[in-house]
Amino acid sequence: MKLSEFVYLTIIFILFSTIDLKVNAFLFDYLIISNFTYLFLCYLSFRNPQKINSFFGAYIGFMIDLHQNIFFGLHASLFTLTILIINYNYFRLRMFSALQITIAFSFFVGFFVGFKSILLATMNFQYLVVFLSFFFAFISYLLIPSIGKFLIQKTNI
Repeated sequence: MKLSEFVYLTIIFILFSTIDLKVNAFLFDYLIISNFTYLFLCYLSFRNPQKINSFFGAYIGFMIDLHQNIFFGLHASLFTLTILIINYNYFRLRMFSALQITIAFSFFVGFFVGFKSILLATMNFQYLVVFLSFFFAFISYLLIPSIGKFLIQKTNI
C-alpha cells in the first residue's frame, strides 16, 4: 500500500469514527450503537485482503483508540482479530450471497458491540443494545459498499 493511500484511509477512518460518535450520541436513548468504522473495515478487508492486513487493522485501531479516548488497544485488538477471521475465511465468504455477507458482518458487529460493552461498562451491559445494534448494522451494511466504492474509487485498494 502506498503512503498516500495509507494516509487517505487513516483520514477516512477518523472521519467515520467522528460520525460514529455523533450518531451514537443521537441514538443513545434508543439503545443502538452504530459502527460505521467497523463495518467499513470489514468491507475493505473483504474487498481486498492482500492490502488490508492485520497490521493495518492494529494501526487503525490504535488511531481510533486515541481519537475516541478509549483505553489503548481495545479497537486495535478487535480490528486485528476481525481482519484475521475475514482473511482466514475469505474464500468461504466469497461463496456467500450479498445478504449472507451482510448477516455475517452484522454478527461481527454484534460481537464487537457486546465485547466493547462488557469491557467499558461491566455493570451496565444490556443484551438489548447488542440485539438492536445487530439490526442497525444490518441496515447500515447495505449502504457501506456504495459509500466505500465512492470513497475508494481514486485509490487502487
